[in-house]
Amino acid sequence: MRPMSSTHPILVDCAGARMGGALRFLTELDGYLSFRPGLQVHLVGRDRRIGPGWLARRERPGRYARAIALNNVGFLATRGERWVLLRNVLHFLPAEEARRLPGGLPDGVARTARLVRLFARRADVVVVPTTTMADRVLTILPSLSARLVVRPHPLSPDPTPPQARTPGRFLCPVLFAPFKPMGHLLRMVDAAATRLQEEIGAHLAITVTATDREAHEHGLSHCRTLRFVGRLTPAELRAHQRDAGALLQPTTMESFGYPLAEARLAGIPVIARDTSHNREVAGPVLVPYSRESADDLAVALRTALTFTPRPETGNPFDPTRYFDWLLDAGESSP
Repeated sequence: MRPMSSTHPILVDCAGARMGGALRFLTELDGYLSFRPGLQVHLVGRDRRIGPGWLARRERPGRYARAIALNNVGFLATRGERWVLLRNVLHFLPAEEARRLPGGLPDGVARTARLVRLFARRADVVVVPTTTMADRVLTILPSLSARLVVRPHPLSPDPTPPQARTPGRFLCPVLFAPFKPMGHLLRMVDAAATRLQEEIGAHLAITVTATDREAHEHGLSHCRTLRFVGRLTPAELRAHQRDAGALLQPTTMESFGYPLAEARLAGIPVIARDTSHNREVAGPVLVPYSRESADDLAVALRTALTFTPRPETGNPFDPTRYFDWLLDAGESSP
């Protein structure tokens, strides 16, 4: 490994990484750093929320080789290269798409979006995880075209040897949010699964990473095929993935979608909308459906029961390659 290009340390802000994809990303970074104790990386913001107070406090008077914000809001005053990861699709929605969200774009998100866009203009390098996210960013901020880099988020394969998966058991790892129509989507999933199990005479079970309270609030308590297990840690989620015959990702608005990538590395089918975004992340494990309807979902569920994805060589989400590049610690280059 070559030495870092500067004697100055690298500052990394991970505030806001408390759940979902942000926590998964931070877990990968922790794993990488544990094997490279000599790197001059100053990690700040762990377990903190992102707010005006923290954004002011994280700025440092010293000089850094890079100041990297993992949480959408770039650095402003810290000296050195300013890098930012843009990973929230809500910050780059056109007005007409925002109006179609249930309840519209939340006020807090709208205010944050203005800040995110302002700070992104000051960044030296802007990193996004997918081509579709790049298109969204450049539609709003075309001036970033020369500074924008597409790099899929890092992800390590599950080190546990594969085990026999349970046919008919699906895992739906989703985070409920006011702007996501999860009640509508999961009722269609339940209708599709109920219909399919009656047709094939076999029991189907869909494990959903939501709480019983969320299920009740969204009118899902009486669904026949859904089982709610609450929020899971990355380790708990991997345990469920090892048992599932397929994953189900019915959400339609993601900047990356770790469940798609996790299914790809595990070599198990993942049911999701037939979009360029899902094809980019899920690759050969995607079992696509065209319309948000119980009929199309039932066909996809049936296909997933017998679908065996072709194996891939290598890891398209290799964390070593990613962090070598991000932290200027290896031979990788944009």
